[in-house]
Amino acid sequence: MEVILKPIAAAQTICGQQKKSDNNIYRKSRHCVEVNCDKGKLYFHTLTGMLVFLQDDGELEKYKEFLISNWFFVPVGFDEVAFSDKVLQIAGLLHSNKNGDTVKKSFTILPTTDCNARCCYCFEAGTRRYSMSEETAQGVSAYITCTCGGEPVELHWFGGEPLLNIQAIDLICKGLQKNEVKYNSYMISNGYYLDSKAVKKAVDLWNLKKIQITLDGTKETYERVKAYVDSDGDAYNRVLRNIENAAKAGIKVYIRLNTGAKNADEMLCLADELSARFKDKKNIVVCPSMLFDAKDASKIRGSETQMFDSIIKIKRKLRENGFAINTNQLECEFKNNNCKADNDACDIILPDGRLCRCELALEKECYGSIDSEECDAQQLKLWKEQVKLPECFDCPLYPRCTNLKKCPYVGDHCSKAMQSNKLQTLKQQILTAYIDSKEESV
Repeated sequence: MEVILKPIAAAQTICGQQKKSDNNIYRKSRHCVEVNCDKGKLYFHTLTGMLVFLQDDGELEKYKEFLISNWFFVPVGFDEVAFSDKVLQIAGLLHSNKNGDTVKKSFTILPTTDCNARCCYCFEAGTRRYSMSEETAQGVSAYITCTCGGEPVELHWFGGEPLLNIQAIDLICKGLQKNEVKYNSYMISNGYYLDSKAVKKAVDLWNLKKIQITLDGTKETYERVKAYVDSDGDAYNRVLRNIENAAKAGIKVYIRLNTGAKNADEMLCLADELSARFKDKKNIVVCPSMLFDAKDASKIRGSETQMFDSIIKIKRKLRENGFAINTNQLECEFKNNNCKADNDACDIILPDGRLCRCELALEKECYGSIDSEECDAQQLKLWKEQVKLPECFDCPLYPRCTNLKKCPYVGDHCSKAMQSNKLQTLKQQILTAYIDSKEESV
């Protein structure tokens, strides 16, 4: 047996060691995820964050007392959900701000809601199209300065297409520099306007560390789906050139492959095409993502089983072609928030300066403005309301997955495909952690 990752420090403090009793019959924890590798098996506990490697079932029995003490086995009848809830509640109290002050750390900023693409699946279809004024941009930098407590911040440029209003991005960044606020920034863009001039600004002024750009298929499909209103006739190759130039400039480019029922097979061809195009894959990360219905964010566009199988095949092909896959790393601490929506340290700023909680809700449920100290406390409270679904209680992801009642993606429904996708991603993270540990020991 080998311990790959020790428990999260807070989990070790709160959970302690489980004492074995001869009067109990033990079963494997429901919060234990198993992954086969290296002629053995990895066991990861989603509550404690501990990861161990066992060579065979013989070792499982040999080290059972150790595994019991570290919660991989629990007594039959033990309520793991209640235990997990209690541990996470205590962890939240330990990490809470005792002064009651909220220091803002992350700002998602929409320089515009306008876009030069007309994607049929866009969840913002019907949204009012308008852009941030010079006055509002200056107000945004002042608001960030006043609420960040002098700490470094993350700026997330969102839209619409944020590069349609570069002037606002420039003004906000210059304002922060003038106020001596340190920042890094990230962007979601279609990449059409990420030309050499924009890349230079991204590096020198915006401190852009990464950008996500979506591809919907090979050239013909991409041109049809994007339907750019200002296309130069070869938008596909223009965007690929921009991706290449941004990556060479040191910006990490995350290529998102929007995968639906109609283009799943085509994405396998695209994986080969991208591999041939990008000989130097440094700073390029690719990951397929299931396409959801624009009218109902919880519904996947296609059969759940079919879509999940397609995603697995595409990821396998991308790895074979030498691309890094966006799986992120295992969480090494407890998450106090599900996402930005229930995190008081995050704000979403609309082009007119209003504040909201969710990128999928935007103007529908604003709670305040950069120009006023008043806010809708009830709206903020509603975004923190959690819901526990029947399928949650037997799910190994339970300690690491909080469903918000108002979430457009989940809400009162968690599809099998979504659950399977999350579990598959976690298993890849577990394998990556194991591989990294081996490389570090060499």
